[in-house]
Amino acid sequence: MALQRERLYTYQEWQKLDLGERRAELINGRIYMMASVSPRHQAILGEMHRQLSNHLRGKRCKPFITLDVQLENDTILIPDLIVICDPKKITKSGCSGSPDLVVEILSPSTSRHDRFTKLMLYQHAGVPEYWIVDPVDNTLTTHRLTEKGYTVSVYGDTDTATVNALPDFVMDLSMIFIEEENEA
Repeated sequence: MALQRERLYTYQEWQKLDLGERRAELINGRIYMMASVSPRHQAILGEMHRQLSNHLRGKRCKPFITLDVQLENDTILIPDLIVICDPKKITKSGCSGSPDLVVEILSPSTSRHDRFTKLMLYQHAGVPEYWIVDPVDNTLTTHRLTEKGYTVSVYGDTDTATVNALPDFVMDLSMIFIEEENEA
């Protein structure tokens, strides 16, 4: 939800705001507060990060959790997980430019925002690959950038998925969608 203020903010102004413990994104100069995440969200994120981290140890590409991604001077997103293969894009405050992979895990309050608003922003910024994880349906939807825009593929909870920027990596979705008894 947008912060109820009439003005637009720049990245520099956004950085100076005191939001307490709350997280917020800046989209086209407007501030959007982010919802808290569930234990299931955290479990899925942790497993995805573990698989990527194990594979990328000692390699040029690096995975990051909830790192600021500055796409424009007035657009800063905080995806759940990203992979950056160009070390020049890593700054003191996050990532400047398009990561090689962006992953968003849906929450009930952010589903529409992630599926439409962020999808368009990532496509416009030239993010090569955008993954949307749906923890309710246990699906992964991949958006891979082509000359005509994103092509879409959907994977189920027993499938594996690859990342174009990491040709020898395979994400095991059966490990991501495991539901522990206390996660429901």
